[in-house]
Amino acid sequence: MFSYMLLFTIFLGVLFFFLVSVLFFFNPILFNKSVAFECGFQPFLSSGYVFSMPFFVICLMFLLFDVEIVIVCFPSICGLDFFCWFWVSIILIFFATCYEWKSGVLKWV
Repeated sequence: MFSYMLLFTIFLGVLFFFLVSVLFFFNPILFNKSVAFECGFQPFLSSGYVFSMPFFVICLMFLLFDVEIVIVCFPSICGLDFFCWFWVSIILIFFATCYEWKSGVLKWV
């Protein structure tokens, strides 16, 4: 009985603090503040950063193959049970790379 009362009191306390934070600290997003300021002049600085999507894809592939190197070194430590999962991951990475190559993601490389 005491544990239910304690749980209910904690729940009410968390609910109370949540409602107080929503009521006092909620800042609605206004449309005028979320739109870029337009006055007819060209801005001095660019409003956004140039982002190279192919570079991002190459970085992800580098991380993927970096994890593959760790997987290649790991089966000798784990034993024979892990050997099946090792080959599944290697084959999956191979087919994913072939799919990326076939779909033209690696065209600029």
